[in-house]
Amino acid sequence: REFSMGATTEDVSNLAAQMADRLRVDPDDPWKDTLNPPPCVYKERCPKTGYLLTLPFETNCPMPEAFVYDNSYLDRLLKPVLTAKVPAAPKEAPKEDGAAPKEGGGKKEKKEKAKKEKAAAPAAEAVDPKMEAFNKAELTIGQVIEVGFVENSDKLYCCKVQVGPEDVRQVITGLRKHVPVEDLNQKKVVTILNLKVAKLAGQNSEAMIMATEHADEAAPEGKKVMLLVAPQDGAVGDRLFLEGGAPSTGCPKTLKTHFWDTVKGSLRVMGGKGTFDGKPLVTASGPITAAAGVTDGSEIK
Repeated sequence: REFSMGATTEDVSNLAAQMADRLRVDPDDPWKDTLNPPPCVYKERCPKTGYLLTLPFETNCPMPEAFVYDNSYLDRLLKPVLTAKVPAAPKEAPKEDGAAPKEGGGKKEKKEKAKKEKAAAPAAEAVDPKMEAFNKAELTIGQVIEVGFVENSDKLYCCKVQVGPEDVRQVITGLRKHVPVEDLNQKKVVTILNLKVAKLAGQNSEAMIMATEHADEAAPEGKKVMLLVAPQDGAVGDRLFLEGGAPSTGCPKTLKTHFWDTVKGSLRVMGGKGTFDGKPLVTASGPITAAAGVTDGSEIK
C-alpha cells in the first residue's frame, strides 16, 4: 500500500478505489474534522480488542490485554500481590521446665496490659477551640516610639513600636482619622505580633495596634475608635492572658487566619475592661481597660 513520489495517475486512481471503503479517521476523535491523513493511511479495528489500528504503521495493538473488556489483565498484574505469603512468626522457644508455651499467650497478655493502661490513664479533657486559638495569639504590650504619615493616604499612620528589648516593629495603622498623633506617640499600646506581615499602601506592617470600636454618628466614618489602655506600670513585651490564668508559651511564629478570626470574634469591652469570651484580659502588671466613654459591648480590633 506504499505510495511513492513516482506513482502514475492510474496508480492514484487504483489506490483511491481501494481506500473508498476504508475508515480514514477515528469517528470518536474530537479533532476528526481537522484531520487529513495521507491517502495510504487508514484505520482498521482489531477484531479481538476493538482497538483502532493505524495502518500501515501499526501491525499490533499496543498492550492488547489492556483493551480486553474483562478483568483478566488486572488479575495478572495483581497476582504477585494477591498470592504473596506473609512469613510465619517464629515460634516461642519452650520454657526451661519443658512446658510448651500456650499458643497466642503473648498476644493475650499484651491486650490485657493495654486495657489496664487505658483504664488507668485519665480521660483527656476536651479542648475548647476558643481557648486554643487565644493561646496561639501573641498579644503583647508595646510602646509607640515614632509616628509618621503614609504618603498619599489620609487614613494611615506609619508607626515604630517597641515590643521587646531589641524588637522594634513597623506598624501601618488606620488610626489617623480617629487618634491624634499626640495621643499615640510615646504611648503604651496593646499589640498582636504574630499575624502574617501585611502590605498596606506599599508599606510592610509587622504587627497590629489594638483599639476599641463602636458606632457613633458624630465620629469620623460613623464609628468611635479609641486605643485599648495598657497598665501604666506594664513593661514593654509583657504578654496578655486571661484573669486567673498564665501567659501562653506556645505561640506559633505566624498565627493562622482562622485562629485570629476566632479570637477577634470574642474580644469585647465589658465593665470598662477588655475581655475575651467574657473573661478579663490582664498582664502581670494589671488589667487591660477601655478608655473613658467606651460603651460595653464595643468590639476590640
